[in-house]
Amino acid sequence: MGRTTQTGGRQRRGSIPQAAQAALRARLERHVQAHWKDRCRQVVVRFRGTFAYVDAFPLYRQFMPGTTPEERAQVEATPTRLCRLGYLGSPDRWAFAFFKYSDEKYEPSFLPSGEFTGTPEEGFDCAAMVYLQD
Repeated sequence: MGRTTQTGGRQRRGSIPQAAQAALRARLERHVQAHWKDRCRQVVVRFRGTFAYVDAFPLYRQFMPGTTPEERAQVEATPTRLCRLGYLGSPDRWAFAFFKYSDEKYEPSFLPSGEFTGTPEEGFDCAAMVYLQD
């Protein structure tokens, strides 16, 4: 059986509903403003299939001496990848995968709670504690 499109009120099979996408994006934006505004200037959420990919723009970046203005601009325009959240049908329960820069892959991981699933905020916090440090 083929996939349906997201037109006419239908959604593709295996994708996150539009309402859940909008709610997740708003929820993470509120969380960043409330708890990470001193280290994060923007959160970016991309969606593909049943996954939400969470990236962030750090408030401050460190540069090596001799970095050109063009190189700085390129780095500033590139978000830091944090994690992938897997949609499980509930706004409060998402699978968590940490982004590993060593092989540029998302690794299913457990949260500080010891669980592999949790709230979007728990996933953001877990990855941000590693990648958004001063």
